[in-house]
This record gives sequence, structure tokens and C-alpha cells, in this order.
Amino acid sequence: MDVIYYYCFLFYKKILKEDEPHATTIWALGFVEGYFLKIISDIVIIRFFCSNIIKYTFFPIIGITLLLNYVYFGKSKRSRIVREKPIFFDSNKMSIILTIIFFTILISSMFWGGFYTKYLLENYCN
Repeated sequence: MDVIYYYCFLFYKKILKEDEPHATTIWALGFVEGYFLKIISDIVIIRFFCSNIIKYTFFPIIGITLLLNYVYFGKSKRSRIVREKPIFFDSNKMSIILTIIFFTILISSMFWGGFYTKYLLENYCN
């Protein structure tokens, strides 16, 4: 997660030139992780319990992931990550590719998650 944080931080600092790249990174990671966890929990609940999805569970899950990211990436850890510049497999290029894949999978769940949960409801919960 440190490598993902570092490359997300670089994106917000150097490409988008954010004023608070650390805070923006924590928000971005918390949101996409929370949304992905929400989709996975919806799939599990529908598939195994055929229960209706409660729409408002989205907000506590996002809040918890934001809080966990804020605690995990505390001030001392953030500065250590930026100072050490962690990478995957001793390759900068591989780190960038894996970070892009990570965010692509998590962000794409916003699109395929709804379709898949609808499919599960129609086929398994009659």
C-alpha cells in the first residue's frame, strides 16, 4: 500500500499540482477502497443471503476506509514513504503499471458493480 500511496501522492503533487497532495491522496485511496468494499459486500450479501441492499451502508464504509487510511498513513508514515520512495520489484515502470492497474480495477467497480449485483438479484433471488 505504501507504493500505491507514493505514486498517488506523486500524481497529485506533480501532475495535478494540488495544494495538499497528502490529504488528497488519503481521500482518493479511502474513497476507491471504500467503494470497492461496498461492491464486494453487496455481491456477497446478494449471492449468499438474497437480501436487499441497504443504500446507506455506502457512507459508513467510506467513512471507515477514510479513517483507516488517515490512521495508517499518519504524518510520520507519510513523510517516511515520500523520503524512501518505495517501488515494486525494484522497477519504477512496474510500480507505475501496478498502481494504474490497482486504480483501474477499483474505479471500474463503479461501473460493473451495479450491473453484476442486478444480474445476481435477477438470477439467484427469485
